Amino acid sequence: MVNQLEFFDTEKVDVQFLKSDLQVIKESTDKVRKSIFARHNDLLRRYTELDERMQIIERNICRT
Repeated sequence: MVNQLEFFDTEKVDVQFLKSDLQVIKESTDKVRKSIFARHNDLLRRYTELDERMQIIERNICRT
């Protein structure tokens, strides 16, 4: 009886591919998360600046 030996354990290879795919996805989601936080901080800064300017304008309108 002839047996064929496998060079690679297909289960281990599949797990390695899944782990590498998972790592790529993790890195991608980390980049997206960081960019969302950066954008949020930028919008918050702009909102704060506009709110301060609006308060100054309203005070000056009320004085006249």
